[in-house]
Amino acid sequence: MKGWFAIALWVLSLGCDKEAPPEIQTAYERDLSHKLFACTGCHQKDSPDGELDLTDPWTLVDVPSRQVDMKLIEPGNHLRSYLWHKVNGSQSIAGGLGRRMPVSHTWTPEEIELLGQWIDLGMPR
Repeated sequence: MKGWFAIALWVLSLGCDKEAPPEIQTAYERDLSHKLFACTGCHQKDSPDGELDLTDPWTLVDVPSRQVDMKLIEPGNHLRSYLWHKVNGSQSIAGGLGRRMPVSHTWTPEEIELLGQWIDLGMPR
């Protein structure tokens, strides 16, 4: 009887060694949130550039840019979203000022394309 009990415990323990399945992440969480979060060192409420708070990009939706006649983020149209132009480096073409953002690290073309696609899709969470 002891042998069967030991075998049963061993069989049950086989399932315990498996890792928990990974959490399901949205495309935003997987591909973009860490990129925008890296910008919050300068762009958050209590920072010198606090007027642009990137801790929650949804607060930038339909907010007019202070530099150009454009929204910071216009869901459904990345070409009318000034945030995209700043990351893309096309802010001067859009009529804006300053440098490409972020200053400390340039986004790859693939990451910029993902940002544009995310905006074009209406910024799904």
